[in-house]
Amino acid sequence: MNENHNSSNNPLDNEPVEKEKFESESVDIYRSMFENSIDAMFITDSEGKIIDGNQALQELSGYQREELLHINIVDLYESEETRKQFLEDIRNAGSVSNYEINYKRKDGSIRTNLVTATQRFSKSGAFQGLQGIVRDITQQKIMENTLKESQFQYQILFENSGSSMIIIEADTTVSLMNSQFEKVSGFSREEIIGNSFLEYIPESNRERIVHYHRQRRIDPFSVPKVVDLKLLMKSGEERDFVYTVSLIPGTDKSLVSLMDITVLKETETALHKSIKNYKTLVGISPDTIVKTDLDFNVLMANELTFVFLGFEHEDELIGKNLLDFVSDKFRQKALSLVEELNKEGRLLNLDFEMKSPDGDLVNLSASVSVIYENEQPQAYIIHVRNVTRYIELEIQLTEYTHKLEEMVEEKATQLMEQERVVMLGRLAGSIGHDINNPLQYVLGNAELLGVLLHEGKTDREKLISLNERLIEGCYRIGDVSKRLRRVSRKGELTVFNIYDALETATTMTRGKWKLKCEYLDLNYVARNPTKIKGVENDISHIFMNLIVNSTQAIDIEGKIRINVTSDQDEKNIIVEIEDDGIGMPTDIVEKIGKESFTTKSIEEGTGLGLLWVYEIMGQHFSNISFITEEGKGTSFKLIFPIEKE
Repeated sequence: MNENHNSSNNPLDNEPVEKEKFESESVDIYRSMFENSIDAMFITDSEGKIIDGNQALQELSGYQREELLHINIVDLYESEETRKQFLEDIRNAGSVSNYEINYKRKDGSIRTNLVTATQRFSKSGAFQGLQGIVRDITQQKIMENTLKESQFQYQILFENSGSSMIIIEADTTVSLMNSQFEKVSGFSREEIIGNSFLEYIPESNRERIVHYHRQRRIDPFSVPKVVDLKLLMKSGEERDFVYTVSLIPGTDKSLVSLMDITVLKETETALHKSIKNYKTLVGISPDTIVKTDLDFNVLMANELTFVFLGFEHEDELIGKNLLDFVSDKFRQKALSLVEELNKEGRLLNLDFEMKSPDGDLVNLSASVSVIYENEQPQAYIIHVRNVTRYIELEIQLTEYTHKLEEMVEEKATQLMEQERVVMLGRLAGSIGHDINNPLQYVLGNAELLGVLLHEGKTDREKLISLNERLIEGCYRIGDVSKRLRRVSRKGELTVFNIYDALETATTMTRGKWKLKCEYLDLNYVARNPTKIKGVENDISHIFMNLIVNSTQAIDIEGKIRINVTSDQDEKNIIVEIEDDGIGMPTDIVEKIGKESFTTKSIEEGTGLGLLWVYEIMGQHFSNISFITEEGKGTSFKLIFPIEKE
């Protein structure tokens, strides 16, 4: 008897089986939620390697599941610094919520996301990794500016709407209400804003509304947009309302429109009046609104619809098939989407073209919603918006953008040419000095020759010596003149010896660096090959610019070194220009090659010097880098591809 009792009636005997079944069902439920979530979900190990990710994560990142499981999540971050900051914040707080991070897709595009994540620990307390949810808010970011621009107009529309309207936050608090809601409810703004909307709903209605409120933020189409509910008035009276709610795009706020239907529920007359009011609202909609049966035969249409299609009255359109007014191509597309429409309940933004009765070609965008009865499709509500003007504006914006880019490019070219002129101006004194010295040398020898001839002295050796000096001086003047012409004329693409460009640069800047250095330390380690392809005077200007900058960085006296080497494969020639000047401060370093700036007076520079250098190096498919330390000097390293003969 005791055995029978123990074997058949003791509930503890079945507990392991029930527990195992419950755990199995829980895992299945979790997995289903994980895989079908519209938000990307991920799980990483302690090293950042992805060990699991759902379909939404694949779509967000652009990687297939097999690829995700072989990469580290750090590869998805826009930068290593972003990853380090994220780890620091989550370790300090234990978790993060709505943490904004830029992720890099497989195709290289950057997407802005909100991350909610927590740390995972073993039972022993060891850190095992992270798990979290990622939501793509790139489009939301783009829309924020548009939302800000339209905020004023929206406020006017919201306040002057004939309906009672409120905005409810994700935590159910009321953040905004219009005067119509004050009038209907009897409450002032101060009495409602900041409080939970649930406080004004009877307990019998709260559970249903809370469910809709939460589920709408997971899947807006899984809950009805329009529901009936009761509200508590300030007088204590309960009144019936039609509760129409939509999520404001790009936010988790709900825009709620409330229609008092207390009287409508009491009398048939009030019901008919409500229907008439509803049709009026539809009639004044800026969109064409059509109700059709499942074969797209028109059951109801607002005034904008039948006027657009060329009819005088709604009755003339009733019964006609809406697809008869579109192209055969769009008809086929619409019919092919019927199965998906009936399954999903809604299709958005179906773009197509159509001729108006006036013969004008217009661009339209349609959204279709299914009306269900007993969970079966019964009819369609079709909203069609004329987007012709939007497309025209988009085309105009694209044309304006291209024009603006051309203007910027033209202006940049002008500024670069200005930088060339400024550089020559900065070197004018130096060039004059280089010409004046040999000129004085020539004049002095010519005067001495005149004296000898005047005195009748005809010492042959002395005359030959004076003649050679005159010729040497003329050659020196000619050399300076030739190099000046080479750096001042518009260059052409040629193959040239890089040493010629360096010799030109050091010669043209002699008057500058001679003031600070006894000599310029030229170390030509690489002898052959030394030829590169490019615009020679542009390369000379690069060297001149860097030499002058080095000169200006030296306070009183110092050294400037130029080393020319080649890599082991002799594919590139490397030019290093170093100085032991004051170096560059951190705030300047961050700007080099990215924006124009100057620490000099307007007579000494335009602020485009190094920006121009980086631009020209890029045009020559060459690389430039630098090392600088305040108080110790700066070294620029330029790498040019060698042109093989």
